[in-house]
Amino acid sequence: MRLSWPRDNDNKRALVADSAPAVQSPNRRNNLFVNTTWQDMQVYRDITLRVQPSHPLIRTIPKLWMQPQPFLEHTDLIQHFHNTAYLSLVTFTTGSVQIRDALVRMALARDTAPGLALFFALLSFSSLHRSGLHQQAIQLKILALQYLSAPVKGGRLSLVEAAQHVAASMLLSAFEILLPLGSSSEWLWYVWGAIDIAQATSLQDRAHGNDIHHVLDWAYYYNAVSRFPIYHWRHKPLPPDTTAAKYPNTKDVAHLSLTRYRPALPSPNPTHAILNLLSELCDKLYDPWDPRSRGEDYHNSLRTLESRAENVLSTLNLVNSDADIILGVKIWQLATRIYLSRASQSQWESTINLESEIEEAFDGIVTVCLCKHAFPLLIMACEAYTDERRAAIIDLIDRTERDSFVRNFGKLRDMIQSVWVQQDLHADGDLLVNYLGIISTVISSNTTLPFFV
Repeated sequence: MRLSWPRDNDNKRALVADSAPAVQSPNRRNNLFVNTTWQDMQVYRDITLRVQPSHPLIRTIPKLWMQPQPFLEHTDLIQHFHNTAYLSLVTFTTGSVQIRDALVRMALARDTAPGLALFFALLSFSSLHRSGLHQQAIQLKILALQYLSAPVKGGRLSLVEAAQHVAASMLLSAFEILLPLGSSSEWLWYVWGAIDIAQATSLQDRAHGNDIHHVLDWAYYYNAVSRFPIYHWRHKPLPPDTTAAKYPNTKDVAHLSLTRYRPALPSPNPTHAILNLLSELCDKLYDPWDPRSRGEDYHNSLRTLESRAENVLSTLNLVNSDADIILGVKIWQLATRIYLSRASQSQWESTINLESEIEEAFDGIVTVCLCKHAFPLLIMACEAYTDERRAAIIDLIDRTERDSFVRNFGKLRDMIQSVWVQQDLHADGDLLVNYLGIISTVISSNTTLPFFV
């Protein structure tokens, strides 16, 4: 054994002694080193906290402020969000890179409770995306919720704090949507919370071409599309388990009804005109068996909506827009027009041959493009009456999952196949297909409100 400097002829700087005989157990491996990571230490800390009644695992808000924040150890999650996880954030007219950069910039300004809520919401989403649902993702989400509910200094949200609050709520909604086995209905509560904050603080009046603008577009997109599953959801109050977990003191769930919560709020973004139209349509539609669906005023209102849907592109300025955004608007326009026509069972003549456009879509868009949006996928799938069209839809879903790193479309795939089964059963029995009835039955067969963003 040698200590100090390793020079054989330098007696002053080297101390040499006989090495101790190596004693090895025949049954023991030679792996003498155990790598301990920060996750191991975190688990150890959690275990020790569990056996100390005076120090619970989930601390109250005042104690959270006194804890040192381990920002440096989460660099890997921030990097994963920046490089990969952001691609699962489905937006409408805001590009994936734009929403990513906006969220990262806002999350790193974490000097307030809403800023910390956004920071931990981003980390929890990144952790879930990278490793699935596990302890770290859940703990980070809990931290985000605690900071989201913490009181703000001065009692009022500033412009930046309100934007961070909206962004954190939207990331928590995206967290629910990204869950491996499908989301709980809580994704909608987070969207509603984001919209409520935006409305209360008038964010839309001060968001022009900045990060707040991108986050608001994202929130209004989710809010508008949510009207579609809400309309078809036959279990109007949210599932009791969900409401009881979120509101344990609730005695009467009538005010939690999905349909009675509030009317849809239109997006202020002109490019969202087709989304606003879909939201308006879902608020006006009656079931074909409803006597009100036979009224002249009702048919006139649907004709007006159809005309607006046909001409919506002419009202938009998309000259400087990204090609993917333009294609997305066109896909949404076609899907909305199809849904309006089938749902209303219109007796009037359309100014545009819708059937030929559907045929062109199956020959072109469905065959070669990607589609990260669930609503157009479902509506186009409802038009797939042949094996060739159905195979094209399945290929489109597979291609989108494989090439664009989006969330899993397993639940959507199941709903689409259920629609096809119902269509085939109706065809075999020579029964008139109730378009709205089939969609409502398929959507309501889920235990939680599905998402179509």
